[in-house]
Amino acid sequence: MLEPSPAAMTAHRARGSASVRLETRRLVIRSFEPGDEAAWLAMVHEPDFGRFLPPGPPATAETFRRMVERRSALERDAGYAVWAVDAKETGAFVGQCGLYPAEWTGPEIELAYHFRAAAQNNGYATEAARAALAYGFSRVGLERVIALVMPANLASRRVAEKAGMQLDGTAAYYGIEGLRKYAAEQAWWTEAGAEAPASV
Repeated sequence: MLEPSPAAMTAHRARGSASVRLETRRLVIRSFEPGDEAAWLAMVHEPDFGRFLPPGPPATAETFRRMVERRSALERDAGYAVWAVDAKETGAFVGQCGLYPAEWTGPEIELAYHFRAAAQNNGYATEAARAALAYGFSRVGLERVIALVMPANLASRRVAEKAGMQLDGTAAYYGIEGLRKYAAEQAWWTEAGAEAPASV
């Protein structure tokens, strides 16, 4: 298994606990809590949040409550989930990043990342994505993680590539054709992506 550099990331998960906390140089990646409701709802209601996501009903407080319950159960049972991301310097909620079963059923495991507009274009998404992949491979023992990106979402494509993932063709998921499918495998991925093969 890969072990992330201690200088780059520290991780803690109490035995038998659903709580995960990862720390990178600039970020704290942690389990969602009820107190995150206002910040999360503010993020998902930003004008461009759903531009490159499958369509769905507007999020509400009940949506958030069910989301936290679902992610907490996944974290407890599988050891991973999509987590809240805070800026370490300020403690402010800046987005979410983590792992979950593709199309909510698996068996493939998908990397997801979404950040507030004010927190974009500063490398947070790449930093969080690398930490989530490192945790999934080294702590959970996942063998392969994918990321699904709409072709027009150039920023998300760059994040996947900078996080060390490799393009694995196009595919249909969530009822959407032509998604760019990226993949990273435990056997060759490194936190910096430096040793990834030219193709998968």
